[in-house]
Amino acid sequence: MKLIRTLSVLLLFAPPAWARTHETVQQSFSDFIKGELNGISLHSDGYLLAAPKLTPFAEIDAPILWAAELDSEGNLYVGTGNEGTIFKVDVEGTVTEVFKPNRLMSRAMAIDSRDQLYVAVSPEGGLYRISGNGTVEVYLSIPDAYVWDILIDEEDVLYLASGPHGVVYKVDTRGNEPEAKVFFDSEETHITAMDIDNEGNLLAGSATHGLLYRIDKEGGGKVIYATGDREIRRILGRPDGSIFFTSFNHPGRPVTKPQPSRESSTSNASDKAGGSSNFAEDTPPKSSAASSRSIFSMTVTAKPDDGSSLYRMDAEGFVTRWWQYKDTSIYSVNEEEDGRIFLGTGSQGHLYTVAQPGDWTFLHDLESGGEITEIIKGPGDDTSYLICSNPGRILLFDNGQRNEGNFESEVVDFKQVSQFGSFQVFIEPNGKESVGVEVRAGNVEDPDRTWTDWTGLVGENLIFDNPLPPSRYLQYRLRFSGAEVAPVHQVRFFSRTQNLAPMVTSIKILDLGYEAKSITSTASAPNVDLARSINSGIEAEFEKLANKPRQVKVFEKPGSQTVVWRSVDGNDDDLIYKLQLARLGDGNWITLADHLEHTYHSFNTKGFSDGLYRLRVTASDEPSNPRIEAKSGEAVSNVFPIDNTPPVIVLEDFHRDGDTVTLKLTASDSTSLIRRANFRLNGNDMDSIHPDDGILDEKLESFTLELDVAEDSGQSLMVEIGDEVGNSTVLTRSLG
Repeated sequence: MKLIRTLSVLLLFAPPAWARTHETVQQSFSDFIKGELNGISLHSDGYLLAAPKLTPFAEIDAPILWAAELDSEGNLYVGTGNEGTIFKVDVEGTVTEVFKPNRLMSRAMAIDSRDQLYVAVSPEGGLYRISGNGTVEVYLSIPDAYVWDILIDEEDVLYLASGPHGVVYKVDTRGNEPEAKVFFDSEETHITAMDIDNEGNLLAGSATHGLLYRIDKEGGGKVIYATGDREIRRILGRPDGSIFFTSFNHPGRPVTKPQPSRESSTSNASDKAGGSSNFAEDTPPKSSAASSRSIFSMTVTAKPDDGSSLYRMDAEGFVTRWWQYKDTSIYSVNEEEDGRIFLGTGSQGHLYTVAQPGDWTFLHDLESGGEITEIIKGPGDDTSYLICSNPGRILLFDNGQRNEGNFESEVVDFKQVSQFGSFQVFIEPNGKESVGVEVRAGNVEDPDRTWTDWTGLVGENLIFDNPLPPSRYLQYRLRFSGAEVAPVHQVRFFSRTQNLAPMVTSIKILDLGYEAKSITSTASAPNVDLARSINSGIEAEFEKLANKPRQVKVFEKPGSQTVVWRSVDGNDDDLIYKLQLARLGDGNWITLADHLEHTYHSFNTKGFSDGLYRLRVTASDEPSNPRIEAKSGEAVSNVFPIDNTPPVIVLEDFHRDGDTVTLKLTASDSTSLIRRANFRLNGNDMDSIHPDDGILDEKLESFTLELDVAEDSGQSLMVEIGDEVGNSTVLTRSLG
């Protein structure tokens, strides 16, 4: 007795059975971008690496920093929004206010060969000059309200990109009397960006139709590319004759295609269309009599669905889209020493570097968000200044040094409480230092005090044991403790959820006389979409194909009974089924089929004695678990009849009274209800017979049939009576 009690206790507290091992793999850009990159960069091919060093350099007392220029001594001049204040930031990061024009913004700046700073303020179109000693003078009044960009050439000639009339003005700063002369008059509302190509021609981008112009030294210009977006924001001409440029388009505002004319010059004035993603829809055209002061509606922070692209035009004029990422707007562009392109965005302050199409790296995610509005070459070969807004600040980016940082994954949901196995990290073999791994777990989706603390994992050869208790949610953190940590290409970890018994949720018995058959494909090989498999993996595509519903068709077959059922398994295990049959009141279950992989079965009822039966379906998850740990669940169907014996018809009475014949019949069935009764007189159409009590609802029914049949007429009668499962009996009688 004591032994029995001990055994009972052991069984009561036995550990739970665990389902098959599940492998979680993270190795793509889309996997890792869901986590938090703290001093960690992410390559488009899906590997993590220590990010270049990024340090605070200066805080600016303004929320919006529009423009920045670097003088010959390494001083930064920054133009801001709100009051348009100009700040000077020296090489030590000391900030000094230089000039406050009390205008909406100082949007465009340039420094000449004598370190004189030219500042365009908007929306009044004023141009100021600030000397190296800080003297400020009103230099020139610009005919247009806005100046979006200033370019200065080797001869200290200024080019001003303006709006709302889409004009480029030229100013000779070495002349005695400065004058803003119309150099190029476009067909657009705004000229938004400029640069110089390798032959000394002016490159200009526009809004509202996102056109790229090339303008020769005499001011003759033509469109060399139409982006189809609302505006061109940045242009970068390169010594090899190629051109990088970025476009921007707010999806809520349609782009109306311009007229096909593509030649413009100083004598080619035309009306302008209104608006762009950066500019008010009611900006007045040049021919309008309205005030030249337009209503400005530029949004500093891009909306989540703003679209932006980086294009490259080669020296022959062939254009390729080099980079585009969903919901990301490009605000700033510059070139690295090795020819890669820096991109600063207005989507939470992201910094990217692009080597070529499909080869790019997400370098940094600014902690405080905001926008990277300018990227300026820094004091060292591998350094740059990031000019940031919201909040206004300057960061120093050093591509020659690497951060110590960490990657914190998204919270991984295993759907059920899971037991954890090993944790594995795959890195390139050229690193001198190893990555550290920490994990934590809990049973609520958002980590809180009920979760475990971060636990460092211990292992060899980057295979770690995971000591966390069984939990539903897990999160991991990779620690890059030095600059020599090699890139991490893959993280994978293993788990097992507690094995849950499958359930049979419903059983449906079809009408008698039908057989279900699975129709197999005659194709020699599965048809898998290879293009989709690039993202999802070839195994996932084959799995989708395998999980497609089977083609099952139903055919008529006398005596065949078909049953269909549904089942669920909390572990998504593969299931097999056993189908059993028992007569009502008899506990002896007869196995009709075992190890079924599909959820239907047809069987022949002939050979079974008539009676009421039930079916039992048992589902087992043995295909996905060791046999000793497999679990099962079952369900029993409603009662249904097996009846292969037709009803018995007895003619109880036959009586003639002149031309009237009266027949009294009984029909009986030992198993099923009588459900059909018809007669046919002398081969005519069938007609129904109602039972004496008016309702066909019993195993024994009585019928009375009165017919007008003349004596010696030679007529005959056929009566057919059937039961509820389709069996029928025919009685014939001569009435003559």
